[in-house]
Amino acid sequence: MELIGIFGGTFNPIHNGHLVLAQTVLDTLHCTQIRVIPAAVPPHKETPAVTAQHRATMVKLAIQSQPKLVLDTCELDRQGPSYTIETLHLLHTRFPDQALCLMMGQDSYQKLPTWHRWLELLDYCHLLVVHRADKEQSLTLHPEHEGKLVDIATAPQAFSAHANGLISFLTQAPPDISSTRIREQLRQADNAVRNQIPPAVWQYIQENRLYQT
Repeated sequence: MELIGIFGGTFNPIHNGHLVLAQTVLDTLHCTQIRVIPAAVPPHKETPAVTAQHRATMVKLAIQSQPKLVLDTCELDRQGPSYTIETLHLLHTRFPDQALCLMMGQDSYQKLPTWHRWLELLDYCHLLVVHRADKEQSLTLHPEHEGKLVDIATAPQAFSAHANGLISFLTQAPPDISSTRIREQLRQADNAVRNQIPPAVWQYIQENRLYQT
């Protein structure tokens, strides 16, 4: 079956590291598409000061030349916290004949037991856990996920052969670019940060005076 990647986050703002990661996943897992999903009310972070509409527009601008990356506003279109399990349930009903692969960083995976209904995630998707460039510790599987790990070399075939329930670790880390650092540099009017942001996003930030004190 075809495989759809699910890439959620605040994207505050979306940057080149996000795009490199998305392309790496496309190339590695041979996804038919990756749905980029900005969170409206992230349960584990403060709600961004920049509006959801601004963040969604920046995502749209960043991916406009990449047809396999698709902006999905499903979390912006519903009320309440942006619980991943609810997003997966919705996408499962939208794409019943395709496998879903949820992308997440190793920090998120390590904190997964704090997520809402986390043990149900693998009922709807596979997990791809991405190593962070600034983290030296190895990725460790949760005991509840024992027996579900597949090697990244065989993940494309395994993920496509099963509708859900498997985990793989992507140890090829994306560039060490941080939205937090980008926001701080923008507040300091440090124009060097523009090299870490797609040109259209940089222009949008400047035109709308985002992240300025």
